Amino acid sequence: MPISNIKENLELARNRLLELDKEDSIIEESTPAESTTTENTMTEGSRKIVIFSGMSFKRYRKFCREEELKRFKIYVRLVKGEVIAYEMPSSVHAFVTQKLASKLENWSNQLNVLCELDITTGNNSEYCADIAAEPTQIPPPAPGYVPQPTIIIEVAKTESLTSLNDLTVDYFSASAQTNRTQVYLAIKIFNRRQDSTAAMLAILYLCNNQVPNPALNNPNPPPNPPAMIAIANTIPNLAVSFGSAPLNSQPAAFINNTDISNGRLIGFLQRTDIACTAANMPNYQITIPANLLFPGGVPVGVPNNFVIDLWDVQQKAFDNIKSSRYSPKSAFALI
Repeated sequence: MPISNIKENLELARNRLLELDKEDSIIEESTPAESTTTENTMTEGSRKIVIFSGMSFKRYRKFCREEELKRFKIYVRLVKGEVIAYEMPSSVHAFVTQKLASKLENWSNQLNVLCELDITTGNNSEYCADIAAEPTQIPPPAPGYVPQPTIIIEVAKTESLTSLNDLTVDYFSASAQTNRTQVYLAIKIFNRRQDSTAAMLAILYLCNNQVPNPALNNPNPPPNPPAMIAIANTIPNLAVSFGSAPLNSQPAAFINNTDISNGRLIGFLQRTDIACTAANMPNYQITIPANLLFPGGVPVGVPNNFVIDLWDVQQKAFDNIKSSRYSPKSAFALI
């Protein structure tokens, strides 16, 4: 069944993404960045941009190959039959993605690192992950093999925190392509402020999500409490504010309202906090155990942990956030 008004719908979607980016700039420039309270803030439901509804996998894949979509340069995904526009290509998105993909590949040559991987999650849904990696297979898989990543990374400029958070349900689903995914990392780059600073946020989700037991902090803890407790994998395991500006109240409140455990939102939250100003600062490291990326057994010679120094990510973002010009989706070279 043909789709009508493709050009008009794509133009509306692109214009709406531009409006959202402008709104984000106004918020970043005008909102005091001093609060991490859980006060109610503007919801992000209105940010959902539906281009088409009732679309099948087959028609969606054909749509993604059409010239109109390439010409309008927007990122789309299929979510339960709806084609959603969620991001526009930009230099900051491209180069931060490239940086993180390079870190993964340089950490271990036992990983296949893939950029812009189409991931089918079931429920008539298909996403295009910015970065995905899976253990190298020996011998190589047969033709027609579908990658099953153990880690997925998304980088967002215009995409909302709500959208990034909603991906956890499908990225940790039992579908054939995601049933081995253990780690989902979301990186959100906010717009520059008038003083040329910018907030940035890294959000780590784990399939088997465990955090330190808060009961251990009680003055009179129960006898023999476990050191770690399990929580839902849709709740962030850790969130780190690592930009040169603290988070403003809206994203801080959003993270707190995810039921994240006390003390797991860290980093540059208030003006009095120590900011990420150099490499190797302890609070600005994302540490992922190697056994999560190699659930079948860690190969000999692979380091115990994959560590992302957020200073490197911050600097790569700053190098490219100076311009708001959008670039083609293929702006970065694949690793």
